[in-house]
Amino acid sequence: MNSSKIFFNSIKEDRGWYFVEYSPPQESVPFATLNLVIPDDLDKAKIIQAMETEVRGWLVRYPIPIMVSAFNATGSLIHIDPIKECSSLIGFLPKGQESVNLSWRLLKNEELPDEALNRDHLKNVYSDIPYRTGGDVEREHKKHTRMVKTVNWFFLFWAVVVPLTVLILDKMNIWVGWMVFAFSLWKIVAKLLKLTGRWKKSSWQLEKEKEELEMQHHHYHCKKNPQAFLRLRGENFEREAKEHTRKEIESLKRGV
Repeated sequence: MNSSKIFFNSIKEDRGWYFVEYSPPQESVPFATLNLVIPDDLDKAKIIQAMETEVRGWLVRYPIPIMVSAFNATGSLIHIDPIKECSSLIGFLPKGQESVNLSWRLLKNEELPDEALNRDHLKNVYSDIPYRTGGDVEREHKKHTRMVKTVNWFFLFWAVVVPLTVLILDKMNIWVGWMVFAFSLWKIVAKLLKLTGRWKKSSWQLEKEKEELEMQHHHYHCKKNPQAFLRLRGENFEREAKEHTRKEIESLKRGV
């Protein structure tokens, strides 16, 4: 990864009936992005007005070309046709002008000012937004890789080294042999008691068997009616997405 690359954090703010997430331009992208997340069904004209207001406000705050789109609580794009043919709005300040240019269409890169392509310029514009460099991201990746390797070695130690050590000691020390024999004998007796029904199952074992039975029952009916299963899965995903959006709104309102 190029260590000179920079990756800015995003900004989330609450607006009452919706919240916004502003993301500075990514590498080689000539505009920032702004997502309006609107949990409730509202009049499209009101959404359009909010999008245009947000563009003007953010351009005053950060004079970098911006593309704004609106999404519902499940993360799906809100289409605002037939009022507007395009569901995304692009705004920018033309060079040497103070009035904002709003375009309800997807512009080509050459139609936009190129200041977003200058990373040093972006550092000045976004001086209040933390960012990471490509070197930072690479170091975090290496740190994560080392952690994963450490965990793997830990499990390898307990899964291979310890049993192998016991086997070696079994050949060298008679007491270890008797311990292994006693453990094996206990396992045999426990298995026999389970087969004869004399082994009293613990509460967590009973709960686990109940869950497995429910899963098998659920799997059977899913195979019998795959269309209903797909509808149910879609409803679950939608409900989880709405719950995630609700929690995010509450978190923003609390200022967390």
